[in-house]
Amino acid sequence: MHSHGDRRAIADDSRRRQATARPTTKKARPTTDAGAGADPATVLALQRTAGNAAVTRLLEDGRPRDGATGQETVQRAVHGGTPGEVVQHAEEEATGGHGGIKDRVGGKIKEKPTNDVERGFYADMRAGKHPALEGVVPDSYTAEQVQTMDGEKGKGDDSTHIYIDNLTHDMKMPKVLDIKVGESTASKQELLTSMSKADAWKKKMKLKVADKVTGSADRGYRAVGGTGLKGKSRRAIGRESEQIVQGISADPSVYDLLVEQLTQVRTAAENSGLAFIAASVLIAVDEQPATESPAATAKLNLIDFAHTFGPEQLSEEQVKKYRTRFDKGMARLIADVKAAGAAKKEAGEEADA
Repeated sequence: MHSHGDRRAIADDSRRRQATARPTTKKARPTTDAGAGADPATVLALQRTAGNAAVTRLLEDGRPRDGATGQETVQRAVHGGTPGEVVQHAEEEATGGHGGIKDRVGGKIKEKPTNDVERGFYADMRAGKHPALEGVVPDSYTAEQVQTMDGEKGKGDDSTHIYIDNLTHDMKMPKVLDIKVGESTASKQELLTSMSKADAWKKKMKLKVADKVTGSADRGYRAVGGTGLKGKSRRAIGRESEQIVQGISADPSVYDLLVEQLTQVRTAAENSGLAFIAASVLIAVDEQPATESPAATAKLNLIDFAHTFGPEQLSEEQVKKYRTRFDKGMARLIADVKAAGAAKKEAGEEADA
């Protein structure tokens, strides 16, 4: 027999053991099984692009799950429970989310922070090294030239920023659309030139998901920003790309002019010998022109060259691969713009009948 004191001691000991064994009730966090390579910033980026469910499929010890290929991993992430909406939103209507852009010289020039590749590209353009692209790429300036024009030093210089013509300068009511061209917006080989193997794989997988869920992988292009699109998720904007293209203007002649200019971009890119990854076509139309019709104001530029390369940087195979993907995207975009113009004309003829 036990005394009352012994029974109390046994009961106290039992309670202590139960408390030790009891599981915590803290709110569970999404698991990634990412191992040492999955830093919080990367996990957050993946969650924003494809949702928590996709993260567990994309990261496991820095490798595709169950030995799957990168493409199989992306397919699992996209079709195996990805939430309906992407959290991330388009932050800049005219620039597809590029931050830190500033007006200079009364809005005539845009000052944009960027990487060494894009700064080098524009320096080469000023030196006449890519003549095929003249007329489709915005003119650029040095920091000193811009400072001379507006008297302001600005936050950046040629080692951190580029200074390019503003496509919408002098437009009273510009309507803009930023379209990223190419079925793939990342090359692992190109990423390896500026980051570690693990970081390059993670970024490649993140962008593969984005390309799939926004339609770029199938369509060859996607809208990423534009007038009236602020606040929408990037996934929604990408998936609605064809409808967004159809809404550029009510004037069929706008589409005729855009088809002509897009064809010039496609030809220039082909003749340049360069590969463009995640480059964009920026379209602008003045909806309230001072004297001309909206069609007469329609214009566009090829922009965003942070991941542009030639055979001097990567293999001929890589150059050919991404040149082909860009060209296919341009061909599809031209076809969709042409179809949108034809539909506008037909609708107008029916209304007049």
